[in-house]
Amino acid sequence: MRSCFFANLILAVIFSAIASGQSVRTIEEFGQPVQELRVGNTVVKLAPAAGANVYSIRIDDVEFVHQPASAERLPGVSCGVPILYPTPNRVRNGKFTFAGETVEFPIRKNQRWHIHGLLNRHPWKLLKSEQRDDVASVTFFADFSEGTDLHELFPFAHELMLTVEVREGSVKWSYMVNNQGNKPIPFGFALHPYFTYQGERSETFLTIPATHMMESEDRMPTGKLIEMNQLDFPLGRPMTLEGRNFDDVFWGMDSAKPTTIEFRDAKRKIQISTSEHFTHLVVWTPERNYFGIESQTCSTDAHNLHASGKEREAHLQICPPRETMSAWVEYKFDK
Repeated sequence: MRSCFFANLILAVIFSAIASGQSVRTIEEFGQPVQELRVGNTVVKLAPAAGANVYSIRIDDVEFVHQPASAERLPGVSCGVPILYPTPNRVRNGKFTFAGETVEFPIRKNQRWHIHGLLNRHPWKLLKSEQRDDVASVTFFADFSEGTDLHELFPFAHELMLTVEVREGSVKWSYMVNNQGNKPIPFGFALHPYFTYQGERSETFLTIPATHMMESEDRMPTGKLIEMNQLDFPLGRPMTLEGRNFDDVFWGMDSAKPTTIEFRDAKRKIQISTSEHFTHLVVWTPERNYFGIESQTCSTDAHNLHASGKEREAHLQICPPRETMSAWVEYKFDK
C-alpha cells in the first residue's frame, strides 16, 4: 500500500506539472545546448556556455529582451540579460587595490577601463534543474578556486552559485558567494538587461526609487551624490524616456520600492524587485530600440571608490573568509 501511495503521488506531481505547462529541458539553439524553462505562458531561454545569459524572456508570446543576431553575439554584453561580476560596469584603468593587494583586469583594445566583469563570456557549469509546484529552475556555478583561469584574474578562492527561477510572469536570479579562502572577497553583482521597447519611447515611463544620482566624469562616478532637488527629472515618480539619454548611476535604492517600467501604449509593465543588497541602479537609454535598467549591489568602479574612502557611496560587497553571501533580483511582467 505504501509503495502504491508514493507511486500515485509522483504521478500526481508529474501530471500537475504537465497540466500547468511547466518544464525544464535542454534544447539546441545557436549551435549549442541551452536551457528552456517554461511555466504556463512564460518561456525563458538561458545559454550556460555564453555567460549564463538569459537571452529570451517571452510572456504570452511577447519577447521582452533584445535578441542576439547570431551565435557570436550571444556571449558578452549585447543582448538578453548578461551577468556582471565581480565588477559591475567600469573599473578605472582596469585595476584596484584591496587590503594591500592590487588586482589588474584585461582591458580591451581602444578602451581605458575594464568593463562588465569576468563572467559574461564564461561558460557556467550546470548543477541541477528542478520542477516543483509552480516553479521551474536551474542552478549553475562559476569556479574561482585556486588553479582556475578565473582565479588567475580575480585571486580570491570562492565559488559563485547562480539560480534562475521562472514562475508564471516572473524571472528571478539568486546568487551566493561561497568564500573558500582565508581572505575577504570584495565584489559586486549586477544584471545588465537589454529591454526592448514594447511601444513608443514617448509612452515608456520609468520610475527610479533612488534618493540621489551619482556625479560622473567621463562615464565614471566621482563619489559625489547629487540631491534629487538638483535634478531636472523626478526620482520616485514616473518619467517618460523620450528625450532622456541616460548613462548614469543612481544611489539610495529602497528594496521596499520596486523599479517600474511602464509601456503605456502597449499596456505592459515590468516591475524590478531586489533584496536589500542592491543599493544602486544604472540607467542606460541610448538611441536604439532597447535600453538597460541595471540593478547593482554597488556603484560602478566600486572597488576604487571604496579604496578612496567613499565606502558608503561605493557599497562594495565584502564576503568574510569561510562565509557565504547571497542576494536576489526579480523581474515581474504585467499587463
